[in-house]
Amino acid sequence: MWATQVFSKEFDTALSKIPAAMQSLIADKITEMGRRLDSFPHYRMTGRSECRLRIGDYRVIYEFDAGRGIIYLITLGHRREVYR
Repeated sequence: MWATQVFSKEFDTALSKIPAAMQSLIADKITEMGRRLDSFPHYRMTGRSECRLRIGDYRVIYEFDAGRGIIYLITLGHRREVYR
């Protein structure tokens, strides 16, 4: 089952500002997560409902609904800035 990806405006803006090679890696990792959403290892953030996806020095902050097959991509950023 493929998960539907819902991009926030903040995510789209952040994605457009990073190098094309990294954009490709991020897209591949999100697609991989969407293919096996229910068995993918999700790392929930401490004290928050969102999860994080690590791709090199970048982090994707997201929420998901495995029952409906939806990934809500909230934001993206460098690891030292995204958690602020």
